[in-house]
Amino acid sequence: MAKNAAATKRNNRKIHARKFLATPEGKAWLEQKKTEESELKMVAEVRKFI
Repeated sequence: MAKNAAATKRNNRKIHARKFLATPEGKAWLEQKKTEESELKMVAEVRKFI
């Protein structure tokens, strides 16, 4: 049982994430994360040139 507890938690997290991303709030959150990630990538690119 103890050996599978970590796997169970991982699976539950994946299931919960899938359910959350299917909701309107989840979609909005995902969009926000994508924009933040793209901004961080731009900052990283600019720092390469400086």
